[in-house]
Amino acid sequence: MDSINKITQWFLLLTLSLTVSLAGCSNDSDMTGGMEDLRSTSFDYAFNEGQLLENVNTAYRGEHVRNVSAAVSIDELDNGNAAVTITLMNTLNNVDYPVHVHDAADPATTPNGTPYNETPNGAIFAGAVSGNGGSVSSTNNTDIAYDQLVNQYEGFFVVHDPTQDISTTDLSTYLVLGVFAQDLGEGESSLRTETFTYAFNEGQALNNDDTAYDGNHPRNLSATLTIEERGTGEATVTVTLDNTLDGFDYPVHSHDAADPATTPNGTPYNETPNGDVFAGAIAGNGGSASASNESPISYVELVEEYQAFFVVHDPTQDISTQDLTTYLVLGSFASSLEAGEPKLKSQTFEYSFNEGQLLDNNDTAYDGDHARDVSATMLVEELIDGRAKITVTLSNTLDGSDYPVHSHDAADANETPNGTPYNETPNGDVFAGAIAGNGGTASSSNETEEMTYRELINDYEGFFVVHDPTQAISTTDLTTYLILGLTAR
Repeated sequence: MDSINKITQWFLLLTLSLTVSLAGCSNDSDMTGGMEDLRSTSFDYAFNEGQLLENVNTAYRGEHVRNVSAAVSIDELDNGNAAVTITLMNTLNNVDYPVHVHDAADPATTPNGTPYNETPNGAIFAGAVSGNGGSVSSTNNTDIAYDQLVNQYEGFFVVHDPTQDISTTDLSTYLVLGVFAQDLGEGESSLRTETFTYAFNEGQALNNDDTAYDGNHPRNLSATLTIEERGTGEATVTVTLDNTLDGFDYPVHSHDAADPATTPNGTPYNETPNGDVFAGAIAGNGGSASASNESPISYVELVEEYQAFFVVHDPTQDISTQDLTTYLVLGSFASSLEAGEPKLKSQTFEYSFNEGQLLDNNDTAYDGDHARDVSATMLVEELIDGRAKITVTLSNTLDGSDYPVHSHDAADANETPNGTPYNETPNGDVFAGAIAGNGGTASSSNETEEMTYRELINDYEGFFVVHDPTQAISTTDLTTYLILGLTAR
C-alpha cells in the first residue's frame, strides 16, 4: 500500500509531465525528409534517478548496474502507421528486460490509484527485450497512425528491472521511467550520503558532567559517521576516528535504544550492539583510521527512523557497556554531537627545601650559602591532545639569580658514568630550563612533545632538581641542590 500511496501523491506531477510532453511533441522540423518522405523521430531515455518526478524516492533501487539507458524510435510505415523500435544500452547478458508502454489513465478509475493502466498497451509495445551484454533492439509494427502516436498519444514508457519481481506500482523497480515520445535527460545520482560528526565525550550528550569520559586517553579523539546509500537502497556505514593511538583497537558500536525498564541493567539501550548497523574494532594508527559495514538496513531507515546510541569505547581499559565514563564518544546515532567543555586533568606537587629528606640521609642535604626558605610547586596539566604542560613555581627566590631547574630520568646506578641513580643529562621534554629569580615568586612552563600527561603522572620515573644559582652547577653533588625530589610525585 505504501507504493500505491506514493503513486497517488505523485499523480499531479505525472500529469504535468504528460502535459509538457504533448506541448513539446515532435513536429515536422524534428523529422527527416520532406512531406513526400516517410517520417521518423527518436527519443532518448536516461536511467531512472527520479528525475521524471524530481523526487528521489521514485529513483531506481535494486541490484542492477545503474548505466542502462534506452532509445525509442518511431518510424512511419508505407501505410501511414508507425513502427516502434526500442533499443536498450548496457544490458546484462542473457537477461530478459520487460519493456512496456502504459496508457495514461485517471487514477480515480484504476485499481491502485495509478495515473496509468497497469496492463501495458501491447498494440504499441509490451514485450521482453533479451539482453546481450551491450545494446539490443526490438521492433513492433503498430496499427496506429504515425501522427497519432507521435503527437496525440498519452502514455508512459517503462523498462522494468529483470533482476527482481515485476511491479506495476513500485516506481523504484523501474530502470527507466519516462513519458512516451519525450526525451528523458540524465538526472543527478539519486544515491544519498549523510555525514555526522562527533566530538569527544565531555558529558554533553546527556548534559551531565558525571557521564564525561574519565580515563587516560587523550581528549582530542573525534569521530565521523558517514551513511551512504547503495544502489539497492541499503546503507553502507563508515566510521572514521581522528587522533587515534597507534597500536590500539577501538571498539565502535551502535546500540539500539530501549526502554530502561526492560533492560537487565536499566540502560536506555541494548547492551548488545547491533552488528547490522556497526559493531567492530577500528585499528588506531596514530592518526585517522576508518572501517565500513555494508548494512542490510535501508538508508532511509538509518538516517530518518533508527534510534540508537553511537559509542566509541576506550581501548586503554576494559570495555564496559554500562559505565559511560569509559566512552570516548557518546552520542545519538545519525545526529552530530557538538564539542563540550573539556574536562582536562591537572595535578599539583609540592617540594620543600632539600634537608636530605628524600633519601633520608643528612649527608645529601643542601650545604651552601643560599637561604633555606626556597620551595617549589610543580603543576602538571593535561593538554587536549594528551600531552602535558609542566609549570614550576619557585618561592623566595633571589633577585637577579637564574635557577637551573631540571628533571633527570631515573637510571641504574651501575650503568651511569658516576654511579648516579639518574641520567646526568636532564630530560628537556619534561623540564630543563632556568627560572629567573625576582626576590619572590617566579615561574616557568614547558609543554612536552613526546611524553603524555598520563605517562608523566602514572609511569615516568625521574628526579626533580633545583640547583643553587650561587655556586657552580653540579650533577653529582646532591648537597648543591636546593630542591631534590621525584618528578610529578
